[in-house]
Amino acid sequence: MRSFLALVRKDFKGYFDQPTGYILIVLFVALLSWSFFFQSNEVTLGIASLRPLFSVDFVVEQPSIPWLLALFVPAATMRLIAEEQRDGTLEILLTQPIRGWVILLTKFASGLVFVAIAIIATLSIPLSIQFSGAGNLDWGAIVAQYVGSIFLAASFVAIGLFTSSLTRNQIVSFILGLFFVLILMLIGLDQVGVTLPPKLATLLQTLSPLTHFSSIARGVIDLRDVLYFVALVSTFLSATFLSIRGKTLSHRSPQYRNLQLGTVALIVMSLLIGWFGNSVAGRLDLTADKTFTLSPGTRDIVSSLDDLLTIELFQSKEPPVEVDLVARDVNDFLKDLASESGDNVKLIHRFPDVDEDDARKAQLAGIPPVQFNVQTANGLEIKNGYLGVALTYTNLRESIPFVQSIDGFEYRIATLAYGMVQADVERKTIGFLAGHGEKSLREDLASLVSLLAQQYEIREVTAVDDQAPDLSEIDVLIVAGPTQRMAEAVYGSIRDFLASGGKAMIMIDPVVVDQQVMFAVPNQFHFGEFVEDYGVVVEDNLVFDLRSHETLSFNTARGSIFLPYEYWARVPTVDKKVAGQVESVLLPWASSIGTTESRVGDVEFIPLLRTTPFGVADYTYGDVSPNNPSLTNPNSRPFENDIGVAVEGSANGEGTFRLIVIGDSDWLTDRIVGRAQENLALGLNLVDWLAQEDALADIRSKVITTRTLIFDSPAQRNIVQYANILGLPLLFMVLGLARYVRRRRINLKVYSSEE
Repeated sequence: MRSFLALVRKDFKGYFDQPTGYILIVLFVALLSWSFFFQSNEVTLGIASLRPLFSVDFVVEQPSIPWLLALFVPAATMRLIAEEQRDGTLEILLTQPIRGWVILLTKFASGLVFVAIAIIATLSIPLSIQFSGAGNLDWGAIVAQYVGSIFLAASFVAIGLFTSSLTRNQIVSFILGLFFVLILMLIGLDQVGVTLPPKLATLLQTLSPLTHFSSIARGVIDLRDVLYFVALVSTFLSATFLSIRGKTLSHRSPQYRNLQLGTVALIVMSLLIGWFGNSVAGRLDLTADKTFTLSPGTRDIVSSLDDLLTIELFQSKEPPVEVDLVARDVNDFLKDLASESGDNVKLIHRFPDVDEDDARKAQLAGIPPVQFNVQTANGLEIKNGYLGVALTYTNLRESIPFVQSIDGFEYRIATLAYGMVQADVERKTIGFLAGHGEKSLREDLASLVSLLAQQYEIREVTAVDDQAPDLSEIDVLIVAGPTQRMAEAVYGSIRDFLASGGKAMIMIDPVVVDQQVMFAVPNQFHFGEFVEDYGVVVEDNLVFDLRSHETLSFNTARGSIFLPYEYWARVPTVDKKVAGQVESVLLPWASSIGTTESRVGDVEFIPLLRTTPFGVADYTYGDVSPNNPSLTNPNSRPFENDIGVAVEGSANGEGTFRLIVIGDSDWLTDRIVGRAQENLALGLNLVDWLAQEDALADIRSKVITTRTLIFDSPAQRNIVQYANILGLPLLFMVLGLARYVRRRRINLKVYSSEE
């Protein structure tokens, strides 16, 4: 052990005895920091995610850790063995009473530690964001991303050692290492895979470290990916061992022949471990929301089944490159679902592309083939691929024609299963009031309505000729932003509905915005006076948030540019009992809400949505363009503004009602939920709370938590940015200079003998 540590220390010191080691680390950290803060869309759009740092897409303008490692590691490892061979010290090492594999492992360990220091140095980015309070990062996913980076670096170090053992010239070693690394990286790109025959593309992607790194970078440490990296490292270390030991043996001697056979056996065993490791189950989901793990809600649903739920997975025998990773995730999820449900779920795999009977069953299940471009011997052709799911329960059948992403897949499966379980139970009815300029079910609220229809009966309630609408069969009434006068009979009907224990969600727009000219005007018929009887006052204002808001694209004379837009506030949720696990939602042009004494009896107010302390209520609205002077008015007084509130109580003692009031109706329209899926999750959770149906809330919320990156001020943003881009590299430069001065003093020191 002492000799091992001594050799590691020698090689590791070699990196810092010369400026090369410091230069490599400084360039690595500075380039990644600059790319993250100035080139990534996540920072521009205010998303707290390190995804750009670990992106596997090759973009020259936006370097990421995988691609910088492909250049950095060959440069860091080119000298480890080549220099020893050039100086003639390798032979001396190999003749010492130290085993050859120990020498090899010391080289590997010192190279990996050096590269790991460079990788870990980039932790300053998430740490500075977290401690500055600018973003709420998913630290579980970050841990997995850095673990994946270390695995990737280890494989590159092993490759670099192998190429360094082939030559005495460090430059040749660097070029060979870069070549091997880039080949392995490029075969994992989808852009390369789509130009190859499907079987070959799938094989090459399986062999690429890029594929396995991207799997870990999602936040899941899969045993299959770990085994792959172990196999890749051991393969190249075995080849390196053969290369360096072969230099001390005659190539005609029996010892060299035995060395060859033993090394080949090790390489074959490593390859077999990596290849057959794909069938080994076991993974650790580190994501904060446990995105890739079955939620308790899903387990409860499948455990409540009274009959067998049959899940048929229709997929191509050789999945197209574009969906290969998605197919793997879908398989893993369905296997987990089947294994954890006991005997309640049966999973059947079908391959319609190679089995005519399975193709017929896919057609009957409503799962058509999807077309993909693939490269064949005859050129680029269109081939059919399958990745769909069919569920059968008693005499009911539901299907998902094609799974494009694992995101939200659990919720879709759980919703379909829950709907079939509840098929014999009378479904509650959601009524949407219409006829007074409210948001249209088909044109504005189609996404919300389509999801609600999986669990509820949907009905449009229209008042005809100022007559009172019939609400006798409605369980939950939704009033979405009226802009026209309502008859008193409509008011009376809704009051009676709530008095008898009804439930309602009323979204009010005291102000409407003409988006063509970006100008806001009062809405005379906003229905706000109705909720005043229940102690809720919707103010005639527009709320903007100086800190927590969206960045939008605006057309200017210089073209389309991204600008911060404070009137689209990112508003945190308050009460998790009602909102579920949704952290925040996007509210465009919202108005604040206050509470007062109720006129209908004793009620309880439950705050739902509240801005950050940087919210401002603008009562002098008009111009709502991004350069509105009100947004930079130094006299603005920021404070927390309530945007949504729930009311629960008894209307004059006749029945317990539930009422939700939100000062905005645009937040659930298709345009907004397409940008902010968490809005849709909160909308569904609120309806479930009103209807007292909470079975799917935790499943729905866990996959779409939004993590925002909002700096308090430009000064704070600049401090965080330049502390990473300049500060940390400067620290390494100072350490290097201090070490250089110290070494120079020692070298110039004059030693004299004492008489």
